[in-house]
Amino acid sequence: MKTSKYIAWGWIFILGLGLLLSLILDLQNGKIPMLEGRLAPGSAGAVLGTDHLGRDLALGLLSGIPALIMFAIPSLVLSLALSLVSALILSRNIRPKVPVLSFILLLFLLSMLGYALSWISIFPLPLIALSLGLGVVLLWLPLPGFRLRLPLPDLIQILMLAVLSIPGLLLLFSINPSSYGALIALIGGTSWVATAQFSQRKMEHYFNSTEFQNAHILGLPWHRILTVHLLPKLFILLTPQLAWLVSGFIVLEGSLGYLGIGLPAQHWGWGQMLRLGLQHPDLWWTWLFPGLCIAATTSSIFVVLKGKPSS
Repeated sequence: MKTSKYIAWGWIFILGLGLLLSLILDLQNGKIPMLEGRLAPGSAGAVLGTDHLGRDLALGLLSGIPALIMFAIPSLVLSLALSLVSALILSRNIRPKVPVLSFILLLFLLSMLGYALSWISIFPLPLIALSLGLGVVLLWLPLPGFRLRLPLPDLIQILMLAVLSIPGLLLLFSINPSSYGALIALIGGTSWVATAQFSQRKMEHYFNSTEFQNAHILGLPWHRILTVHLLPKLFILLTPQLAWLVSGFIVLEGSLGYLGIGLPAQHWGWGQMLRLGLQHPDLWWTWLFPGLCIAATTSSIFVVLKGKPSS
């Protein structure tokens, strides 16, 4: 067990050094020097060999580290922020009422902004039709018992159902493949529901505990209760979910790169290296080493974060 953890931490340390080297050598923009010929691993000047174009494979692996981190970390931060905010609102039953029409209008404006910024590749006609249709229904057909203002927890529950119901591939193919920011927003914005539900249960348990009652009686401010008492305990319980999230983002980044989605063509991520390597199966090292890097990274994250309590 200790040996595997040492190996995992060692690999993460190597990734950190690789990130530093990539930034120093300015490899993150795809500036890989070209060598003459297709060199096998162990050749002079190319320890891991070259690809079919003569690009140094070792430098290519280094150039993929910034892309991996640039995808996984923002997606994780966005997903975790949505999860914690939603869980806090649901667990404390914070009930300010949100105008439904304003929320629909906000979705409409965001979709139009995404199209104007070339984040969305397909003109959002379905969303426009849905927004206008719901607006007409809510304005002219006031159903019995229906309120135009929904409590915030109810709105979050509806959003959770919507995220779970809408196929991810449908959303994926509606955005511009070269828009990395839109891709991160999509992945982070559709991967928070399970973590939010888990966090909600743990928060409800904490708010019903004696520790919270004592802190409340002592008059501790809310920000201190959250940052000192609740969140540190919650993050310990969330480590298995975080391991799944980060590992999933890493595999997803490689998969999207394999499909040619996300990074521009001049970048050389691990997924792109896999795709190009499999197009030339005789150059076995061009697909073996990127695949090993993805497997080693996901395995290291699990080894480092596993064994933490999840209940």
